[in-house]
Amino acid sequence: MGKVLRMHTIRVVAATLSVAFAQVAATATSHAADLSRLDALLNATPAGGWVQINTSSFSSAFPTGASAVDVPSYSDPARIVHAWSSFAWNTDLGSLMLFGGGHANYAGNEMYLWDGASGAWSRGSLPSKLDSYGFVADNSAPQSAHTYDNQLYLRVNRLFVTLGGAAYQSGDSFQAQVGGQVVRTGPWLFDPARANANEVGGSSGSGYDRSSIGGNMWIDRRENRIGNLPQSFVEAATAYRTENGKDVVYVAADSYSSGYPILYRYAVGNVRDGESDVWEVVGTNTGVARAFQGAAAIDSDHGLFVRTTSQPWEAAGSASDHDLIVWDLNEASAAAANGNLGIHLVDQAGAAFEMTRSFGIDYDQKLRRFFIWDSNVLGEVYSFAAEYSSDGGLLDTWTVSKLISATTDHPDKSFSNGVLGKWQYVNELGAFIAMAPYSEGDAGVWLYKPTFGVTTPVPELPVSWMLF
Repeated sequence: MGKVLRMHTIRVVAATLSVAFAQVAATATSHAADLSRLDALLNATPAGGWVQINTSSFSSAFPTGASAVDVPSYSDPARIVHAWSSFAWNTDLGSLMLFGGGHANYAGNEMYLWDGASGAWSRGSLPSKLDSYGFVADNSAPQSAHTYDNQLYLRVNRLFVTLGGAAYQSGDSFQAQVGGQVVRTGPWLFDPARANANEVGGSSGSGYDRSSIGGNMWIDRRENRIGNLPQSFVEAATAYRTENGKDVVYVAADSYSSGYPILYRYAVGNVRDGESDVWEVVGTNTGVARAFQGAAAIDSDHGLFVRTTSQPWEAAGSASDHDLIVWDLNEASAAAANGNLGIHLVDQAGAAFEMTRSFGIDYDQKLRRFFIWDSNVLGEVYSFAAEYSSDGGLLDTWTVSKLISATTDHPDKSFSNGVLGKWQYVNELGAFIAMAPYSEGDAGVWLYKPTFGVTTPVPELPVSWMLF
């Protein structure tokens, strides 16, 4: 076992209970999605197996004619899936929300939707017109962007949020030209209730087809921010939970890919009541582990924010000093930002596990384990849990279990740019939903039913936590 890394094990009862009550309240007020079709498919799938769940192709929802993006060399919406992208799972509608493209890949900023009840892809909006600088006409919608692991569904506000990453043309944060000056915009929120395949996402007249009606689906939070955002969301990683009735996004981001991210807490206000959002630094970087492109998740049982690490582009696939970076959210605050810990992963024989930039990660709240998926290995998933010593200290070495697919059907093509935010646990299903390429310019939607045959036991909680 690894060296013990000391962390506080006494938790504040009031804070713990308030988070739990907020999560219950948020669940109680959410709309019930129709998951009957997906439940039936999962019931017919063995534990540890995959099932493809889309009934139409992603390309069937692409804009055409005068509504299509008309910029030469940047006119292929299929690039959204491959270009460092992520999706969000809409818990209220039981659907996926996909937005992306960006930088030198795709200019269109339309939203795409995948419906769990029917299995069909649709378009949630038409793309905006861009000026010669790549800015959106009248700044009523965000630029397309590489979104990395930076898109989520806000369950309290019932809105989609994108933090962006590498925006179209500039490769920088979301920007707009206001009063002759270039200003930073966002985060941007999208209202699913306003989605319409035949309306532009912004205002009327702002689309590539200037005759298109504007659905005013997007909300720019630029004027509603308190505190400082990360300098960049390139290669950032995020995870969500509700706290005290608020949507809260934790973001591990650094200064333009330095490799030493710090942890931000983004508390979203009640948007419809005009409340502001609050940004604050709640976790420092101790310099023990570097992290570049990757993804993140929250261990909801122990209150840990965990993000994967990898080496930068030029050394993709090589080993990193650590496989995971962890912050304890129970100790995270703006007043005393806590440092991160580096975690090594080993297989059940004790051999080093190699974390690469291609993995996606999320936490199974029922099995109380992390599951990671590498689309470069056909149908193969790995699982692990946080490991503690007998006196409650977090260990710096955790054991990974390799899970071979229990079905012959599974994703069989890889993402050249990694899974990132295209792998997410759906608590209502007790399964993971994933996006995977299956042909040039298209993508499939899959469910993975986590196995109950994990051989590594779930660690018991430290004794001090039993008080809760």
